[in-house]
Amino acid sequence: MLAIGDDNPLRHVRGAYVNHALIAACVIAFLLVPETAIEYALLPAQLVGDLGGVGAVAPGPAGVPGWATLVTYTFLHAGLLHLAGNMITLWVFGDNVEDALGHWRYALFFLLAGAAGGLAEAYFTGNPDVPVVGASGAVSGVMGAYLMLHPRAKIFVLVGYRIPVALPAGIFVGFLIALNLAMALSGDTGAMVAWWAHVGGFAAGMILVVPLRHRDVALFQPAHDVPERTKRFAFARRFVIDLTPKAPAGMRRSLTGRVAAVVKALAFFVVIMLVVELFVP
Repeated sequence: MLAIGDDNPLRHVRGAYVNHALIAACVIAFLLVPETAIEYALLPAQLVGDLGGVGAVAPGPAGVPGWATLVTYTFLHAGLLHLAGNMITLWVFGDNVEDALGHWRYALFFLLAGAAGGLAEAYFTGNPDVPVVGASGAVSGVMGAYLMLHPRAKIFVLVGYRIPVALPAGIFVGFLIALNLAMALSGDTGAMVAWWAHVGGFAAGMILVVPLRHRDVALFQPAHDVPERTKRFAFARRFVIDLTPKAPAGMRRSLTGRVAAVVKALAFFVVIMLVVELFVP
């Protein structure tokens, strides 16, 4: 599944310039740096020594110290689909996180989340000799921050890359966190996915957004009242399966009602995923 958009407007900045620059940097690195240049990838065995210390001064094959690969690995990708998935997700979630943090703090946040994901992968991976590349740790951090800021914002998702579904960010991101944590704890190494980098990124993003956000930016904000302001996906809304919980007209849901609505939306989301994966060609 892939998030392709949201209906969440910007409130503090005119444009997510740093987010756009990060996307451009990843694309340029993909075009200019050959996939064989693994010396800039994160190598867990190089980064974490026998005593569990970070190899801050131990250079890799190209003289790149271990600590530096915590940055360089973020901008490398293993293929076009890997790049596209990360960049589309960053485009969807990154602008609102940059809006909440400000331009320069968002750049710092992105690098720190990527480094946290890399450290988590280095310490807990079952494949310490396999190079790790990709912005997934940093992007997971961005999604974790988005979860803390806008859990009720409407997210548009392609389930199975086929069926468009709209649901709250809290359900989508929460499901991804649970899925990645389950896969990381299962010790799955066959898929060659850096599950711990994702988990570390999610955790770092959820923590870092608290001190780095603007003082007037609240956590756990409600969905905004005028979604048509963004005019995103307005042309396609009639084709989207909308799982966003809605309160009865003129009434506010009780806590029990809100929990039941979220559980119902999550259940329908899981059912749609299973149906798509099992029966839709």
